[in-house]
Amino acid sequence: MIAVSEDFRILTSQLIDFDLEAYLEAVERPLPECVRLNTLKFREEKVVEFMYGRGWRLEKLPWVRHGYRVLEAPISNLGDSIEHMLGLIYLQGPVSMLPAEVLDVRVGDRCLDLCAAPGSKSTQLAQLVGLEGVVVANDVSQKRVKALSFNLQRWGAVNSVVTLADGRLFSRWGAGLFDRVLVDVPCSSLGVASKDWSVLKKYRQNHGKRLQPLQLALLEAGYRCLKAGGVIVYSTCTIMPVENEAVVSRFLERHPEARLEEVRPEGLKWRRPLEEFGGERFNSEVEKCFKCYPYDNGGEGFFIVKIRGGD
Repeated sequence: MIAVSEDFRILTSQLIDFDLEAYLEAVERPLPECVRLNTLKFREEKVVEFMYGRGWRLEKLPWVRHGYRVLEAPISNLGDSIEHMLGLIYLQGPVSMLPAEVLDVRVGDRCLDLCAAPGSKSTQLAQLVGLEGVVVANDVSQKRVKALSFNLQRWGAVNSVVTLADGRLFSRWGAGLFDRVLVDVPCSSLGVASKDWSVLKKYRQNHGKRLQPLQLALLEAGYRCLKAGGVIVYSTCTIMPVENEAVVSRFLERHPEARLEEVRPEGLKWRRPLEEFGGERFNSEVEKCFKCYPYDNGGEGFFIVKIRGGD
């Protein structure tokens, strides 16, 4: 049995739609092996043909372009495969692919990934904007930027620029420059505990409250970087309402001109966000967000909101 803190048990007892037993069973299992195919280097059908010839068997993921579940592979460690080393595939969790897809990126767009390292979503954006567009991939950590740069280079993302900056300050020089902005913020990671069980044992009640000001500041900065009528996506891989519904609700209080758009992806089970938590009642627009727990889809737990800026 996975060890969890008493604070985590208290938190989950307050979530009216949460099943702790199902959650612990889900995070005890590794995430399903899924990949994205790189269309910057070859057409998708050519990559599929090459991989099938080498013994791969894939199943298309209906909620994301170029995403597949691996049913069979010629090597047990996919990171050691020649396909991975050549940058033909990117190993990524199935629900983790959704935020960049929800952003509705168009070929030629100018995109900002505000909290980009290690680059999963930046590489995804780079292939969606095509060589006619550009992706600015930013992160605050010098160590993590090295991994970000390596992954973009391996992916062949010559349409990307890497920056090292505090995302909260990015709008000082990036205000109004971007068609699309992705803000996948640092969080308590309770939706991806299958990667590291220790987050459940270390969890404390004030964790989400300490992170919330940073998350809200990053969302604010990303919103200021949008062109008029542009789209920003805010996402977390946690189940904590203080980091999810509460952040979005407080953002909407400050920006009544912003419009939320429903996120209802094909093929993924989703659940309605909470209307209130911890004595705080949320903006009714929050119901348009996407939310799932790890046991809903046999993958990660995520919270995703799509916001269109005012004209």
